[in-house]
Amino acid sequence: MLENQKIVIVGGASGIGYAVAQQALAAGAEVVIASRSPEKLHSAAVGLGGRIRVEPVDAADDESVIDFFHRVGAFDHLAATIKPRLPSGRFFDNDLAEVQAAFEAKFWGQYRLAKYGAGLIRPGGSIVLTSGIASRRCYPGYSAVSSMNAASEALAKALAVELAPIRVNAVCPGFVDAEPPIPGRAQAVNALAPGLPLDRLATASEVAEAYLYLFGNRYSTGSVIVVDGGAVC
Repeated sequence: MLENQKIVIVGGASGIGYAVAQQALAAGAEVVIASRSPEKLHSAAVGLGGRIRVEPVDAADDESVIDFFHRVGAFDHLAATIKPRLPSGRFFDNDLAEVQAAFEAKFWGQYRLAKYGAGLIRPGGSIVLTSGIASRRCYPGYSAVSSMNAASEALAKALAVELAPIRVNAVCPGFVDAEPPIPGRAQAVNALAPGLPLDRLATASEVAEAYLYLFGNRYSTGSVIVVDGGAVC
């Protein structure tokens, strides 16, 4: 499905981004993964095999992003799966500097990636941003996360209009477990959001399928695909 196409995944060294890289490779794509962490990139390269290309980038820094795209060159699809350290305190307890740093990485990072990468996208290509279900269902301690996720979805819709015919979409994951699973995470999520219809956390590979769909569907733009096990029902 993705043969002869180049996929760039920022945040591709772990989690959902790593799963997107796995599936894109299996679909025949040339894949570039990027991260701030050289250690994570090295580990991901070993796990994904020899067909992967790794590049360092700090999405919170304009020059780093510009240099990154100069090295990458023309490509077909960009996935931004950045996951910074997310503030989880109550509104009055959150450290404003930590909130701003998270916004700088996730929202403004995705903004920069779209701004500096769009000019290199080949005809028929796309950008897929990442939000999260706190954009549409609020939980105690998630005020900062809700705000940056909602802003990311609004950005995807605005860019779908401004950057057309480049397609711009977003994936909105629910609660996703790590690989291997984090002990106690399922219980913590159940306490925060009881009554999930599917009664389990998502795997990264289940969420990654939404990115592959958006790469391939040439009439999807301005869409936000929710993959949440029914959490916002």
